[in-house]
Amino acid sequence: MSTEVNPRKDHYKALGVSPSASAEEIKKAYRRLAKQFHPDSTGGDKTKEARFKEVSSAYDVLGDADRRARYDALRTQGTSARAAPFESAMGGAWDLSDLFASAGWAPRTHVRVESFDSEDGAPWRRGAAERAAPPATVRASDGTPLTVSGLDVASEVRVPFDRAILGTVVTVATLESRAQVRIPPGSSSGKRLRLRGKGRSEHGRRGDHYLTIHIDVPSDLDDDEKKQLVELSTRLRKRGRLE
Repeated sequence: MSTEVNPRKDHYKALGVSPSASAEEIKKAYRRLAKQFHPDSTGGDKTKEARFKEVSSAYDVLGDADRRARYDALRTQGTSARAAPFESAMGGAWDLSDLFASAGWAPRTHVRVESFDSEDGAPWRRGAAERAAPPATVRASDGTPLTVSGLDVASEVRVPFDRAILGTVVTVATLESRAQVRIPPGSSSGKRLRLRGKGRSEHGRRGDHYLTIHIDVPSDLDDDEKKQLVELSTRLRKRGRLE
């Protein structure tokens, strides 16, 4: 999944909050909408699936203080050349040359800039925008499709809810092999992990592989199991560990 810091997308509108909303208000709006439109509960409704992706994309920007600051800056100071292009966690970029070209002000050019952004907060660098559009998908080592964004690729993994709570290790098919990936305890649906250097390679550069976690929740609990789950949830709420 690619998340662009793109002022042409109204992420605040996607989450139903105002631009002055607090981080907590944004978080609560995301949780409510993610639960409402999550694929696990929408029965394959493509419209709701698209809405879930829109909500997740918006929260990837607004839920991160640095990305939100850059997004707000672009919305109010979109003509600042030093701010362009801002790259997404998946490598997509919004280039001011695109804006100028579409308005007829200047021919399309590709400007080399340095961008610092990462899934885990550590700085990393991207070079000039690619001239040729990459393929939409490529195949992993086991034949499964991977979504492409620049040199980065993305896939999804489903994790049982108990493993998401306690943490686990999953096997992920990458472009060239398989990788053992640790799922941190307390992971939630929509959380993304980065496998450094596991993306596409071109001109001596190597992208990353992004993994989106989806939590599998059982739907056929018996009465005793439901009772135990309610008791656990009640204890966690009393301890302030569950909203």
